[in-house]
Amino acid sequence: MVVLAVATALFAQVSSQEPADGISPSAGISIGGFGSFGIPNNSSADFGSHKMVRFVGWLARADRQTLSIELKDRRVIRFLWDAKTRYLRDNATEPLASFRTADLVDVKADAGERGDLLARAVTFVRRPTPEEETEVLQSPEVTYRSEENVIESANIDPTRDSRKLGLVAKPEAIRIAAQLGASGDKPGSGDEDLIASIRNRVNTLFEGLPNFRAKLATSMFHSTSKDVKWVPNGVITAEIAYEGQGEQYSEILVNGKRPTTAPAIADAEYMRSFNNAWSTGDFETISHCVFTGLQDSDFRRAGTERDADGELAVYEFAGARASTCVAVRSQAQVAYPSYRGSLKARIKTGDVVHVELEATDVPAGFPLDRAERSVDFGPVDIAGEQFLLPKTGYWFGCYRNSYYCFLNRMDFHEYRHFRSDSNLRFGAGN
Repeated sequence: MVVLAVATALFAQVSSQEPADGISPSAGISIGGFGSFGIPNNSSADFGSHKMVRFVGWLARADRQTLSIELKDRRVIRFLWDAKTRYLRDNATEPLASFRTADLVDVKADAGERGDLLARAVTFVRRPTPEEETEVLQSPEVTYRSEENVIESANIDPTRDSRKLGLVAKPEAIRIAAQLGASGDKPGSGDEDLIASIRNRVNTLFEGLPNFRAKLATSMFHSTSKDVKWVPNGVITAEIAYEGQGEQYSEILVNGKRPTTAPAIADAEYMRSFNNAWSTGDFETISHCVFTGLQDSDFRRAGTERDADGELAVYEFAGARASTCVAVRSQAQVAYPSYRGSLKARIKTGDVVHVELEATDVPAGFPLDRAERSVDFGPVDIAGEQFLLPKTGYWFGCYRNSYYCFLNRMDFHEYRHFRSDSNLRFGAGN
């Protein structure tokens, strides 16, 4: 999608005692769950002609294919690893199992043509300080990745353990909202009551989602001027199957043509391989993600609007980086920035019809300095029942200190019920 030939070189010294802010001078780069963003691979975020790169950071996790470290600026770097990857401690080879979460490590890796990193040597530097360990253990990379972590978990220092009943705030009792919309009245007498009702409605709808299929058309644009001019950049269409809270793609067409490498059934990783900005998790709904990470008092009533179907309550909110609602990925780099956002919900029913999210503290070493997304929801009939599902979404981003921005518009249509059996076939009528 976007080829960017910009600007800022980032260099950082690697020390055996202190973690680098990025990569070493030998590997300078130009110029970064739920609802993750992929950004174009073929940009100035790549590693150029440098074959070997080196990072120093705290070990976050390792599964059967990847190993992740968190840098000082909170960027996460994901490496592939294989049987040839060496793990070193005190000049001796050690098994991966001898490392533990939050250890400071020095990783040397080969940079692939697509920006992937293959770890060649992982060297133990030192154990983390209690403060460093506490920071790493709060990273979504540690807590939200679904794959099994094959390294030893860190042990929280019992003298610094704040997880005590006497130290934590005591929440109010949860109020289960009455059946919404039955009388046409507002579901609560105050803002907190309304938020509790909206939360209950979001959770109920999410838990009741059936397996279904839909068509997705992603229209891509880019602009290089201060006065935005959206230049068309192509269209990707696909059939999406939502089953068991997971998404799969089929019938993939790029500008009306099927790619020769397209599998019969693809995942989000394959869609990102098109070298385009991409977002995932829209079916799981960002409204559910937002409520998963925030408490009622985090929402501030900002006003009331009206549309053709009645009154809408408008709320503003902010979330910390421990959420994956805004997770931004560029090649091997992942950032979990804090965010702010807004939502609009129908006062009569508690249905959320619009959500916006904006990253607020993207790490300075990440190639993007702006990342935003929004989704509009609407009622959809599936197999005789009505559900609230995405209708149109936008994914917007800009490269650091430049007017090179991109915009993806995602349109969802032709929703229908999806029943799977032992012979899963896409494209057949239901």
